[in-house]
Amino acid sequence: MGVFFRTLRVYLTNLGLFVAGIFSAVFAVLFYLPKKAIPYLKKTFSSARLFLKRAAVLVLIAALVTGSLWLALSTGEQKKAVELKLNGNTVGWAETKAEAEQARTAALSALGITNADGVEIAEGRTPACNLKSAATLSQLLQRALSNGRVTVCEVVVDGIVLCALEDESVVRSVLNDKLNRAAAAYPDSTVSFSETVALRSASYEADDERIWTPEKFKLAVGTLDAITVQHVACEKTVSPLAYDTVELQTNTLFIGDSRVRREGRDGQEYVVDLVTYVGQNKVLSKQLMSVTVLQPVSRVVERGMRAGSLTTSQGYTVTQTTGVFAWPVVGLYTVTSLFGPRSLGYHHGLDISGANAAGSLVVAAAGGTVVEAGWSTGGLGNYVQIDHGNGIETLYAHMQNNSLMVSVGDVVTKGQALGRVGNTGYSFGAHLHFGVLINGTVVDPAPYLGL
Repeated sequence: MGVFFRTLRVYLTNLGLFVAGIFSAVFAVLFYLPKKAIPYLKKTFSSARLFLKRAAVLVLIAALVTGSLWLALSTGEQKKAVELKLNGNTVGWAETKAEAEQARTAALSALGITNADGVEIAEGRTPACNLKSAATLSQLLQRALSNGRVTVCEVVVDGIVLCALEDESVVRSVLNDKLNRAAAAYPDSTVSFSETVALRSASYEADDERIWTPEKFKLAVGTLDAITVQHVACEKTVSPLAYDTVELQTNTLFIGDSRVRREGRDGQEYVVDLVTYVGQNKVLSKQLMSVTVLQPVSRVVERGMRAGSLTTSQGYTVTQTTGVFAWPVVGLYTVTSLFGPRSLGYHHGLDISGANAAGSLVVAAAGGTVVEAGWSTGGLGNYVQIDHGNGIETLYAHMQNNSLMVSVGDVVTKGQALGRVGNTGYSFGAHLHFGVLINGTVVDPAPYLGL
């Protein structure tokens, strides 16, 4: 400290001499002859140059002392900050939590790390000189995370990581080889991977089990088809165009009768499809164009609409209604009870009767197979039920005892005799109960008889 003050005294003395010399030089210039003043000025400015050199050294020493004092004071001042840690060890400090999170996100993204369990962010206090920018903090964290890790090439299939290899060139070689073999097998097709395959750089722990050897990757991709190849080709075919059927109504035929007026004929269509295969399996087909080279010819069928009568070989006449069925009883045409609600309960059919009804012949309304025949415990008396196909059945009830002329399993034709009108079962006078069932559900028979 004594040396410092001695040096300071010397410089202050020289400074006073310099100032005095300046005033003396000015005075000499003003009041003495130039030839006497000039040598004096030379001597004065020589001392000034020496002083300026010493003054520069003094200013430098003062700056160093001042800077050291400021650094000591600022270093000792603690301020609120956010600490970024890795496995409990400090990586660096950020001024705000947002900057620390930004540094963490950038570092993990740069290394391709998704699991950040060891990276922590905590609030604390630190000297201002320890604060780092987000970019610098990210670089420090990357450096810390890379310790004990390796950079790998991740193989991502449809957004899911399949594996990783340390040598990206091996990955590309295996994938290209698979595409080249498919291209050679299907030279007229465009080949590509069925899945979306992406490669990206990432950082893994050196002993991570997701890191495969080249041999394992070649086996999985080349042999086991962990990644599959599709090939797309244009296929040209001539396909049949199915004909349709047109029905015409005619009065030249009785109701229920039909005839083919013209046979149908298929057409032909030239089709170009864009077909995608995985191996030999067709997985997608998109029609690009179609041209009809031969128009189909419709099949024309005439359906009879004329009501009329059918005379059987047994000598009785069956009336063909304007509905789909023939009238189910010979000689009786009076409907005594309709389908629907009535005083005795809901009626599930039509009752047909007339003068001298007992013993009148009951006939099949259409051809079919007898599925039930005999006595009913449900109030129908002696009855017959016929299946006409397509879910359509007819029911004939209350027939005379010992009058049934068919048995279960018999195939009957339209107008064939089934039995005779009677008064058996839950009945209050001789009549025929006629019912129609569609898929097992009773419906109103009237429309089927043209009523």
